[in-house]
Amino acid sequence: MIKVSKSIVLIELIFGIVLFSIILIYSLNILVSLESKSKASLSYTYKNILLETSRLFLLKNNIKNKIKFENGTLYYDNNILLDNISKFNFSSSGDISTIEICLDTKDTTCQVWKIPLI
Repeated sequence: MIKVSKSIVLIELIFGIVLFSIILIYSLNILVSLESKSKASLSYTYKNILLETSRLFLLKNNIKNKIKFENGTLYYDNNILLDNISKFNFSSSGDISTIEICLDTKDTTCQVWKIPLI
């Protein structure tokens, strides 16, 4: 009876270790997935904040003849406003300027701005 009892305890111990290992592996997979999604979300949010602050800056300041785009960098009055720009189109019609801008680091983020000329 003692040998049967020891073998049952050993089987329960092995079963517990296997079950714990499976739960641990799936938990680690979920954590890795959450971390990668969090990094992607953070990157997207950071790029949108960069674009939005630049747009607000341009709304508050006179952009007529002060904005310039060269070699992937946007300048305002010869000072760097944004880097890593992959696409930039500037057009003016009447009192409104339209700026189409895309940031390109890992994933491209684009926005279209309509800014009144002061």
